[in-house]
Amino acid sequence: MKKGFLIFLIPLTYLFAHECSYGLKLSFDMKRGVLEGAAKIETDHDSVTLLDTSANITSIKNARLVVRENRPLLVKDSKKDPIELTFLYGFRPGAKDILLLDEWYPAIDLMCRYETTVKEPGMKVVTEATAVEKVPGGTLYRYDHPLDSLHIIASSRYKTESFDSPDGVRISTYLYPEDAGLSERYLKRSSDYFSRYKKMFGFTPFDKFTVAEAPFPAGYSMPTFTLIGKQIIDKPFVFDSSLGHEIVHQWFGNYVYAPYRGNWVEGLTTFYSDYLYAKDEGKDVQYRKDLLIKYDSYVNSANEIALIEFTSKTKESKNAIGYGKSAFFFYMLEKRIGKEAFERAIAKLLKEFPYKTASYKDLRKIFEEASGQKLLDFFKTWVYRKGAFDFSISNIELSFIDDRYRLEFDIHSNGMMKRLPIKVCSEDECLWETIDLGKRHHELELDIEPKRIVVDENYEIFRYLYPDEVPPVISRILEGGVMVVVDRKDESRFSKMLKVFKNVVYSDEVKYDELKKRDLLVLGEKNSFLKQVAIPFRMEGDTKIELFKNPFSKSHVVAVFESRKLSRSIFFRLRHLGKYSTVVMENGKIVKKVTKPSQRGVQYDIPSGSYALKPELDPLKSIFPDLAGERVLFVGEQHTDFSNHLNQLKIIKAMVAAGKKVAIGMEMFQEPYQKYLDLFIEGKISEKEMLRKTEYFKRWKYNYHLYRPIILFAKKNGLPIVALNIEKEITKKVVREGIDALSKSEKSRVPASIDFSNSRYKEELRRIYSSHQAQTFKNFDEFYYAQLLWDETMAKNVVSFLKKHPDRSMVVLAGNGHVMFGFGIPDRIERRGIKSYKIVVNSMKPKPGIADYLLYPEPIETAPEKKIGVYLEGDQSLKVVKLVENSPAMKGGIRKDDIITAIDGAEVGTIPDLKLELFFTGKECIVTVLRNGKRLEIPITFESDEPPHHRG
Repeated sequence: MKKGFLIFLIPLTYLFAHECSYGLKLSFDMKRGVLEGAAKIETDHDSVTLLDTSANITSIKNARLVVRENRPLLVKDSKKDPIELTFLYGFRPGAKDILLLDEWYPAIDLMCRYETTVKEPGMKVVTEATAVEKVPGGTLYRYDHPLDSLHIIASSRYKTESFDSPDGVRISTYLYPEDAGLSERYLKRSSDYFSRYKKMFGFTPFDKFTVAEAPFPAGYSMPTFTLIGKQIIDKPFVFDSSLGHEIVHQWFGNYVYAPYRGNWVEGLTTFYSDYLYAKDEGKDVQYRKDLLIKYDSYVNSANEIALIEFTSKTKESKNAIGYGKSAFFFYMLEKRIGKEAFERAIAKLLKEFPYKTASYKDLRKIFEEASGQKLLDFFKTWVYRKGAFDFSISNIELSFIDDRYRLEFDIHSNGMMKRLPIKVCSEDECLWETIDLGKRHHELELDIEPKRIVVDENYEIFRYLYPDEVPPVISRILEGGVMVVVDRKDESRFSKMLKVFKNVVYSDEVKYDELKKRDLLVLGEKNSFLKQVAIPFRMEGDTKIELFKNPFSKSHVVAVFESRKLSRSIFFRLRHLGKYSTVVMENGKIVKKVTKPSQRGVQYDIPSGSYALKPELDPLKSIFPDLAGERVLFVGEQHTDFSNHLNQLKIIKAMVAAGKKVAIGMEMFQEPYQKYLDLFIEGKISEKEMLRKTEYFKRWKYNYHLYRPIILFAKKNGLPIVALNIEKEITKKVVREGIDALSKSEKSRVPASIDFSNSRYKEELRRIYSSHQAQTFKNFDEFYYAQLLWDETMAKNVVSFLKKHPDRSMVVLAGNGHVMFGFGIPDRIERRGIKSYKIVVNSMKPKPGIADYLLYPEPIETAPEKKIGVYLEGDQSLKVVKLVENSPAMKGGIRKDDIITAIDGAEVGTIPDLKLELFFTGKECIVTVLRNGKRLEIPITFESDEPPHHRG
């Protein structure tokens, strides 16, 4: 029996070398629930092994039952006399359906021809049979070819119909009354499949074929019949593919056998059915990709096996290998030797192995003879070796020498292929190159300007997929170490489901470090975890599951499941929907199923090319009318460029002049100090006091003169200044120890929702990190978490202020990196409900989509930061360790080891104190120092032409 597309396992057995005839006489006592059987076994063996059986053997004639090496043997009394047995087998009394599939009679370790006489008390019987005839006492079912085991299904409820197909096959249906209306469709569809495969293979193995309905969710193919479960009997996929799959098994599995270990028939059957039907619809590339996605979902280092080890589908990982990888193997084999040679080999296989077992070794010999090629290495790689092909390309460099481009790169692989075709593409065309994988470094001379390298975009190689190629699909959570996240309030509602999973955590106990390592299943549409990581799940129907990429790891997923009508069948159905990202059900019916897009093939970008921009520049004021209508206006900056800040001031003034009630949101101030900004705007504290209380010089390292004109304008016009940023101490702790290290109090000051999902933003930040921030942060993750904390906090504070002040708009001043492309703060305020905004960036290289407006101001300076020209021991110590040559400090008489204690009489103890007091001095000031225990007052004069970059 060949297992089809669902549940049970009945293994194929063994090679046969001797004749065996097995006679059975069966009688059913329906009231008692007892099968009474008599068996007669004729063979030229002296003994046979009795296989595991649930039958009760009541008598043995012409043989003895002995046990040798833990094997039960029937040892014949004489060579000529048949072994005769009687046995009993129990089933449910009063049953209307009888299923005899496994271990129901005394089966032996030989393949035998069967003659089965059944006394049917009002039952209609389906079993393996090449001939059927009425005999005294019942019906005789004869199967004239070697068979590993016999299977019987019988029912008193069957309605039967038959049809003689044009191809000489008598097709019958045995269906339950409620499904009998499907009979005509099954007869027609089966006839179509037999017609197609007779043309393909030249003959039909049997002249009978029955479609029998089973009461359990099954899909089996046995010689001359198939079983299809009641639960799926009317499903379109059965007619469109599964029925054809079972019919192909009539040739492969029921005509040509495979060994129990090294079972290749499932792969070849899938190749000639499911894959072929996808090819008919032009979906062959997607089908091959789906096979790789399934392999990616279910197979790992712990459960991976080679094709030669496959026996049958006992779990999804075995399915991904024995069906999926095996089908891909036959696809690659056909591609290697050619379609004609492949078809010759299949014809030879069918001719030489009728009702015989063919091994992978036999297949290799046949395909070598049909193609004239040596295939030992190919079979060694794909049949006897575990895994899939893997490779990576690195160190991509492009140069132009003489009149051609030179593309250089390194490639590493796991050795499963010797050569790899790649495609090198410009904006207009692509060139194919074949890479020798025996070499690591490669140089290509090109006449085109390359923009990217593309590998295997048509999925012609059985390989491990790159994360960007894998959509988030349901199959990822159906087997293995998924972590289930549930709110405490929903625990009882999902209690039955939670019993299925080993790894369950409450939403308030989830650790961020764990999220990087696992696939997640989040239960409940209002699960607090969804807000925490900004997963945009929206409920549809009464049951929905949706998969998202895990924002912490491209290689993992987050699944969100909600059902207002929980039932056991939902989880069963999900196993047949593994390739989808979103499934919505309403009253038990699927109303939506979608697979989210993913990258096609492996792609490596090559930095090259030029942008063209027409220099049609307009004065800044020309954009003011367009900006004035927005609720939020983001104006990015290069922090140290005063011309950028002057543009910010001009835009703010224009908004005020247009009658807008403007607030100014500033990255430079941190939210715990908001009240001091308010007091300053209200005139209740001085500018100096505001800077002291907000700790400006401790928390923001840039010259205050850069921002002062904006702050003074806000003060003069009563414009609120909103402190947007998170306090520095929290950022530092997250950077050093991770979000999980925050205390409960600290977590309360972190945004409740942080969106990690924007992969483009992550890549842009990675570029910025490599260029500018690698010295500041230990690794990219530190920088990334800090950036997201800043972005989310600033977005939260923008939205919070505007909700409290619905009559106001806001101009947000932040670094270009927080606003360009809309990635940082803008899309986070949009997630929180504000969609009316525009983005302006200053002094940035033009790129598609970077902003609504790019500003290019002429350079202009502001007052330099006052510095006396000393190097100090540290932020908390004002001990002089070195003086700058010809600086005001050196000229005034300050010496090494002096300790600065006051400026113009105001005590200072830290560098921020010193910066604050120096800012408000005039051209001259008095510096008080402690020298050798004595307090000295030293006059200092600042030169008006002191360079802005002077250190101190």
